[in-house]
Amino acid sequence: MQKLASSTWALVAGVFLLLASCGTGQEEKAWAEARQMAQAGRYSEAIALCLRHLEEDPDQAATQLLMGTLLMKQGQFKAAAQACERAWRLDPDNIDARLALGDVYVRQRRNDEAAAIYEEAISLAPEQAAPYRKLAIAYLDQFRYSEAVEALQKALAREPEHVSTHYSLGLVYERQSEYGAARAAFERAIALDTAYALAHYHLGDILIKLGHPREAEASLRAALRCRPAYAEPYAKLGQVFFEQGRNAEAEEALMQAIALDPVAPEPYHRLGGLYLRHGKVALGQQLLAVFERLRVVNEEITRQRYILANFPDDADAHYNLGILYVKQGRYQEAAEEYRQALAIYPEDASARNNLANIYLKQQRVAEAIREYENLLAFNPRYAQGYSNLGTAYLLTKNLGRATQAFQKAVRLAPDNAENHYNLGLLYLQQGQQAEGEAEMETYHRLLAAKQPATP
Repeated sequence: MQKLASSTWALVAGVFLLLASCGTGQEEKAWAEARQMAQAGRYSEAIALCLRHLEEDPDQAATQLLMGTLLMKQGQFKAAAQACERAWRLDPDNIDARLALGDVYVRQRRNDEAAAIYEEAISLAPEQAAPYRKLAIAYLDQFRYSEAVEALQKALAREPEHVSTHYSLGLVYERQSEYGAARAAFERAIALDTAYALAHYHLGDILIKLGHPREAEASLRAALRCRPAYAEPYAKLGQVFFEQGRNAEAEEALMQAIALDPVAPEPYHRLGGLYLRHGKVALGQQLLAVFERLRVVNEEITRQRYILANFPDDADAHYNLGILYVKQGRYQEAAEEYRQALAIYPEDASARNNLANIYLKQQRVAEAIREYENLLAFNPRYAQGYSNLGTAYLLTKNLGRATQAFQKAVRLAPDNAENHYNLGLLYLQQGQQAEGEAEMETYHRLLAAKQPATP
């Protein structure tokens, strides 16, 4: 898996799942059985079934394609590309095979190849809008804005009322500093969907840049009516108020933005500037220092959100967001990202282990134990999982279960000194003196082996 690009480029593409099969009756039966498993979220089983059928007959295009889309969901992009490529070669006129292959190439940052594949899909189905939207994603990742605009305009020529395409077009125009065109695109998206909070927000940002603060304020407040707990509009309102000399309102809006999203860098930057202007030098400098610390991690968060905007089923992107949120202390959000990753790829040991660790940190011990046990059901040789499970049982004072867990951890990872130490303590607490001393002796021996030799 490729575990650890910007959410402002929220082009909606998604991964095409196969909705119809083709080929012989045997192929259709194999495909249907594997697809049923996939629909139930049993991706690894579905992939294993696809592999079994393909061993018997590797020329099943639909089965190759289904396997490719499932491998892509699990972040196994190299294998996914190989399966989609085989499906494409077996069925050159299958547009879904080309689109899926293009999606894999985009995820691998092979954007030139993706663009070529999407263009071939367009030649097969010039009336469809989706290939043009996907082509725009490939262009955007290469900063080829003019070509992205052209692709999105062609998509709109085929689906004039596709809301997210108007929104995406506005974002590209914004990147090109074509603010008038961006304004028109966002206004069209809002006309089609008045509850589109993102479009209201970006329209407000554009109106600030065009020098229309009153209209900007109205758009930003509209975004908040659509989504009250939306931090970014508060940050922009702070900017509007600050530039109008409405300092108390600016401070209140920026503080509200920080309260809603305490790790977004922009509000700290603007509030720090506000305090510096009014002589609160120490506080202003402190906020600017926070801004600098947050900026780097926030850029990577933005990139992962961008991936999810285009590929909502990317388990790796959810996992990576979880990692980044943990670094920022945003444990609730991290847990949700791990849950999303597991909904896509239930066998992901790292995601399940990290989710259980968060539960343990939050003193949700029963839930942590449940997740560790689920993890070990999928990965019975995962030594760290047994070690963590032992720790969780210790918190419930279940020394017997804790001992069993650490015994398994020691068997699977005999060179891990900490596991021997914990198991030794458990033996000693339960009056098993000889066993406890033996584990402590092993612990000290392993610890000494790690110490650098003295000259």
